[in-house]
Amino acid sequence: MTPARDRRALWVAAPLIVGLLAGLSILVDYRLILAGSVAVAIGWVGLRNPHLLVLGIFASILFDRLGVTGAKVAKLPVTASKLAVLGSLGLWVVHVGLTRKPGIRIHPVLGAMVGMTLVTGMAVTFSGDFDLGRFSLMGIGMVTILTGLVYVILAEHDLTNIYRVLGVILALSLATSVAGGAANQAGRATGSFGDPNEWATLVLMVTPAVLGGLVADPHRGAQFLRIALLGLAPLAVFASGSRAALLVGIAVSIGCFSFLKQRRNELLVCLGGGLVAAPFVVDVDNAIARFGRLLGRASGAGMVDDSSLDERSELLRQGIDLFLNNWLLGVGPGRFAKATGFISLEGRLRPAHNTYLEVASEQGLIGLAAGFIFMATVAWTLWKAWNLSPDDHHRARVVGMAAGLAAVSIMAATLGLLTFSMAYLMLGIALAVTDQAERAGRAHLAAHPPDGHATLPGLRARREHPR
Repeated sequence: MTPARDRRALWVAAPLIVGLLAGLSILVDYRLILAGSVAVAIGWVGLRNPHLLVLGIFASILFDRLGVTGAKVAKLPVTASKLAVLGSLGLWVVHVGLTRKPGIRIHPVLGAMVGMTLVTGMAVTFSGDFDLGRFSLMGIGMVTILTGLVYVILAEHDLTNIYRVLGVILALSLATSVAGGAANQAGRATGSFGDPNEWATLVLMVTPAVLGGLVADPHRGAQFLRIALLGLAPLAVFASGSRAALLVGIAVSIGCFSFLKQRRNELLVCLGGGLVAAPFVVDVDNAIARFGRLLGRASGAGMVDDSSLDERSELLRQGIDLFLNNWLLGVGPGRFAKATGFISLEGRLRPAHNTYLEVASEQGLIGLAAGFIFMATVAWTLWKAWNLSPDDHHRARVVGMAAGLAAVSIMAATLGLLTFSMAYLMLGIALAVTDQAERAGRAHLAAHPPDGHATLPGLRARREHPR
């Protein structure tokens, strides 16, 4: 059948299917009518506009912790983000079938992620503990699918409105957090997540990535979003009380200045507003006290009392011992806490709180090699796209994504972020951004070849042959 006939058949079949479902729902539970109607509406919109599926996944991950369901399938928790990914995957398959578009796109980064999945599976098999290892294996597989799905949906799509909507959703989340959102027992803001450190990581990763896409947007609404994000993100990180995030945030802000310097007035407005608002929305004394204990411990003051730092130091020591005793394939994915037997002050077994230590101790040198290849491939992809970007617009998007991904890679040394789904969603967007930057760069070089040096990469050609 031709695509046109497929679409006509869908138009005919859709009312019949809806009517059948409505009749069955009346016999079972009338509330199913509402749920079914919403599902059909979402499915219809998703089929016609697949890029909206990415925005739905983003919102689901961002607000997942606020409404986690209690249901489990195969002992795995069912959450809004998982349902969003699975639903989007199914709708994308149907969309591809109706439109005959390519269903997948091959990319070296996705190949490296498949390699990580295979290594994880091998480590699970070697350990023989599938009951614990399957969580890591299924998690790696799921985020690989997520990255590939976001990439193939957005690779050919104009990202201008995507960035705007991402900015709106993120700004609302930051405003809610800063204005008195959820906090843990220590008074540290947790945003839309349940953990202040993970929330700070998300803010550090997503904010520069979104700003990179908004910085060259001339729309008045984009200007408002830039000011909102620049003003709210530092306050959100400070309110989280995450000491690592404060340090990483300084480094990220320096990196982002390369594309934000053209918006100096907006930066000054946000700086002044932030200084005025900080005492009213942030527990400054608590944040300063936590950071002071970190500086005291780093300076060698052994009498500084901080149970969190003590716990992290002991986990690091035990993780290194675990790696040295199982250096090739590790003790098996998901087995760090059980293998070390370290019990926190709360009386629970503790994970590694360090992604690199977790991979090293659970998957050994082979796992570390797979992770290194993955990170090197991502870095090479970003570098190549930046080098080929023909203008500031594309370069800002690439640098923003690079800053966000660099932030999460540094924070991974203090948290278990191996399957942090938001990082892989942003990675999928980054692959689309780099693809578009490279295509634009090659098109520019084809239209304006530098005299005698047509093979030079974009940045070098621009420097040696200015227009």
